[in-house]
Amino acid sequence: MPDTTPNNNKSYSSNATHQSTYGRNLMTYIQNKIPGMSVVDANDQNLNPKYRIFAETGLRRSQALAKNSVSQSNDFNNNGIYGSKVQDKSFEHVMYASLNENKGARLRDYRVMAAYSDVADALDEICDESINTDESGSDVSITYRNTDLTATDKKVLDEEFSKFQNFFDLKTKGWQYFRQLLVEGELFFELIVHENHVEEGVLGAVNIPTELIDPVYSNIQNLTVKGFLYKKPIFDSNDPKKTERFEYIPLDENQIVYINSGLMDENRNYVLPFLENARRSYRQLSLIEDAIVIYRLVRAPERLVFNVDVGNMPAPKAEGYLKKLIANYWSTKTFDIDQADVVRKFNPQSMLDAFWFPKRTGSEGSSVTQLQGGQNLGELADLMYFIKKLYRSLKVPTSRLDPADAVKDGSEILREELKFARFIIRQQQRFAAGIKRGFITHLKLKGMWKKFSLSEPGLEIAFNVPTNFYEVRESQKLEMKTKAFQDVTVSEFVSKTYAQKKYLGWKDIDILANREFLRKDAELVWELEQIKANGPGWKEAVLAQDLAPEGGAGGMGPDMGGGPPPGGGAGPGGTPPPFTGGPPDVGGEAPGAGGPPEAPPPG
Repeated sequence: MPDTTPNNNKSYSSNATHQSTYGRNLMTYIQNKIPGMSVVDANDQNLNPKYRIFAETGLRRSQALAKNSVSQSNDFNNNGIYGSKVQDKSFEHVMYASLNENKGARLRDYRVMAAYSDVADALDEICDESINTDESGSDVSITYRNTDLTATDKKVLDEEFSKFQNFFDLKTKGWQYFRQLLVEGELFFELIVHENHVEEGVLGAVNIPTELIDPVYSNIQNLTVKGFLYKKPIFDSNDPKKTERFEYIPLDENQIVYINSGLMDENRNYVLPFLENARRSYRQLSLIEDAIVIYRLVRAPERLVFNVDVGNMPAPKAEGYLKKLIANYWSTKTFDIDQADVVRKFNPQSMLDAFWFPKRTGSEGSSVTQLQGGQNLGELADLMYFIKKLYRSLKVPTSRLDPADAVKDGSEILREELKFARFIIRQQQRFAAGIKRGFITHLKLKGMWKKFSLSEPGLEIAFNVPTNFYEVRESQKLEMKTKAFQDVTVSEFVSKTYAQKKYLGWKDIDILANREFLRKDAELVWELEQIKANGPGWKEAVLAQDLAPEGGAGGMGPDMGGGPPPGGGAGPGGTPPPFTGGPPDVGGEAPGAGGPPEAPPPG
């Protein structure tokens, strides 16, 4: 007999709404998971009136994968984590500076590091390479893969993406965002929508301070984000500078564009910025700089050694005599306005400049010698070692250390620059992944996701790659491929078409396009020959020859030069066929749609 009892505890995955964080009240979830958590109001809808809008849209792929995974779907992994951390003090405090439990204090420490001159210069090098504008004035582009979109559909989507990426104002603020990602490790952007006009999609994006928001994870093994918790500060009405309390506001995972560095601490509790890799080098560099300054201050003065002949004086009398001389040496004569006379005043600098030693009878008498200052005050090899170590820890080529160095062609330092370019591309990919997720939410809100039958793998968003040494490497790779192609095709037993596919990596459509352009190039060469031989009016001369009676005076004799165009002769009226070559950009276009012709059948 079937069970007719009403089920009030529906499964979390029963529908789209219950799959969302709204289906299992995020505030109640956090309250139950975090000991001692005090929440002002557990009603998600009251705290965040736009919660349901985002809870019913966006992507749930990561949650669905975790739910159906054998290795990750268990009670232990489904315990949420939020800001929990047991401080590890096993490292030496000064050099390694154990992570602070408080997120705000942790971020302040990183910001102090980022303000250090050498660290700031290295971060500037990274950020300068992260934003690159192409010829069309765009910093980021979108491509569509494995879709049946028409040219009109792509144009509509391109316009939507252009509008969406302008919300982030990458041209003016992109440099700042990449620096924030390197220093703080996280970026949070709230997507703004209008409650009464949801169909308009996202209207803007607002950057949220990192210390005021945290992700809430539903799975501690793969760090699946369940939502976000914003700590809204409530200021004291009597003292606006004082924060009275925090109001915790839940935000759906699709309401926030979340970008992180991908680095975690050893316990996988904290997201660490990339700057953490330079912490030890930064500490060492700051200490060695202080040590060098102190050493120079102490060792810089040249000291005097006084060997005073005390004859046969008894020890107490010799000591008193020496002190008298020292007192006279330590004091200097100066004019005192109050006393209106020359007086002796104590000179503390003289204490660092001289040494006094008594000498007995039989010695060479009193003498004054000079001790040289520090011999290696100009040696900065140790300091430069730690500066280069700091740059290496931040993946910045050490060749960029001295701004006075001239820019080289890349052949000598290509490997270091190539590694740097790949690091930049990795940072760009993490930023692009966040923008992609936000753009998908925008398309779903506008109903364009279903309209165009889009899928997440079908969209690819990428920043323009660094152009300095990355393009040099690509040029070298092309040069190597071309040389291999030329070496192989010298033999008549190797097909050039096969070599184009094997060694140049061309596709069939590229080979067909190349053949078509070779034909057009040959036609152009033939036409130029006619112009040189018969002048600009060669076409009229050919037409007149066709219209004149055979053997007439108006015909074009053999002395007119030229001949029929290669590969097929003249068209109607004796004129060459019109230029019908495919467009220059044929990559990815299907044959027959304005591109190169179809390949001829075998045989």
